Amino acid sequence: MPLDKFTILVVDRRDGHVVVLVDDSGRVIEVDAATLPADCRSEGAVLRVPLDSGSQPAWASAIRDRSEEKRRLQINAARLSKLRRGDPGGDISL
Repeated sequence: MPLDKFTILVVDRRDGHVVVLVDDSGRVIEVDAATLPADCRSEGAVLRVPLDSGSQPAWASAIRDRSEEKRRLQINAARLSKLRRGDPGGDISL
């Protein structure tokens, strides 16, 4: 299996035996939790999932990318901080 072909997905949530994954375009994929390695089932986990020769995800070979998780958390924290600086506070009256 070529290591250069993979997709990146984020665990959005777990609903019972189903893990709900989202790619960067917003596409949602539901996968049986048992098909993923144990450390790839947590909410917020960023997964690198290899693609087989038919471009299908090899779920059992997914790898949790903790450095990418950290990078994305830092980006989102910076966005949130910027939004807070621009918020005048108080309630909105119509």
